[in-house]
Amino acid sequence: MTAASGQQWRRVSWNALPMGQRVRLSQHGLPIGSGFVDTATPDGSIIWVVLDGWQERRMFLREDYVQVEING
Repeated sequence: MTAASGQQWRRVSWNALPMGQRVRLSQHGLPIGSGFVDTATPDGSIIWVVLDGWQERRMFLREDYVQVEING
């Protein structure tokens, strides 16, 4: 997928997300938002993301079927 700014995004596995990684999230084809990974469980089953414009982090569970994309 290509963002309006021309950046390339690619879908990644949740257990490959380091702290501070910029991500874009969507669920069922609808955008949730972009932000950065605050932390993740070692098995990648849970990630916490600080979405742009939010001060608090938000928790996402792998079984919520949220798609995670990174630049690259």
